[in-house]
Amino acid sequence: MVTSIHPLADEWTDDYALFKIEHDRVGYSRPLWHFLADCRASGIRPVLLTGPGAVISPQLYTAMAESAAHWAFVDDGRVFDARSGVRLRSISDLWMPSLETPKRHPGAAPGETAVPALLFDVYASERATDDTLVGPLVDFVVGGLSGGRVARWGRNEPLSGSWDHRAVTAEAQRLMPASDAMLAASDLGAWASLTVARTRDGLIQRVHGGVPLLTLSAVPVDQLRDRVMPHITTMLTGLVEGFRPRVALISAGLLRTDGSGYGFRVGAQPVDAPLAVLVGPRAVRDLRIDFAALSATHDVTVLGPGRVPSALVRMTGRTPLWSQLHAFAYDLDQERLGAVLANEFRGAL
Repeated sequence: MVTSIHPLADEWTDDYALFKIEHDRVGYSRPLWHFLADCRASGIRPVLLTGPGAVISPQLYTAMAESAAHWAFVDDGRVFDARSGVRLRSISDLWMPSLETPKRHPGAAPGETAVPALLFDVYASERATDDTLVGPLVDFVVGGLSGGRVARWGRNEPLSGSWDHRAVTAEAQRLMPASDAMLAASDLGAWASLTVARTRDGLIQRVHGGVPLLTLSAVPVDQLRDRVMPHITTMLTGLVEGFRPRVALISAGLLRTDGSGYGFRVGAQPVDAPLAVLVGPRAVRDLRIDFAALSATHDVTVLGPGRVPSALVRMTGRTPLWSQLHAFAYDLDQERLGAVLANEFRGAL
């Protein structure tokens, strides 16, 4: 039952807020930015309702995930879960599924998407001085993964500002002690979000996004890892040499494209596959990593100077990728790893 009126939501109840979208190409617009922010502040589940042909931009898809948003679509007067294709009797079926045998939309079966992508999530420290600029980290990660030149930025889509480190830095300063996500895009379709937060000893930046690999669309899935691993290794090695990384994770995902952009369509999405993890010097110290012991069971490379090393762990071999990542976390002691990573990420989420 609708309990209140909201200037953006089409429905606002005690349990959820609903935002209806009539067009097929759906970006992270200013109204959607405010809608998701209001839902987070109110503790209400956000629900986006689209048509069956909608393509959600990577920036919006990321924001939905971070807001725990649900996605439904309507076709011929019936409403379905956009990820599973299950018909919904009510919106609450999205988080409390019915026990009845589900009826599925015929066009929502899982299928291969067209374009592989490298997904990145990088946390790095920075000294806070008068000449500190934020933005170079975005350039380095996107460019290092073959994403091209970062060209545009903004708080929401469409991105209207020309990429400029000083302008981005000024916006981050204005939003301190912790910025909202500032969005960026390259001339080759890569996307990134940048958040900056003040810490006791400077700044911490989070750069999160992806690089579509259109030229590798025809490469078999089982060969993709070997094709991209040299670029990943080079980028993460350079990250240690030129920045102060804390933690970085590189994964492989899949997108769709219609020739005018990349995004996510109705239907089940394959789980992202981890490819490499970089553990920075501070976490190496706090975790008391034994490189010799880890190297016996994992593909571990020591990067950086001997007194403050970083650990690069690549998911290689025939063992399933998530199994390798889980085994690595287990070998490090999962409780200690969780505590260290929580400390690393604090203030940057």
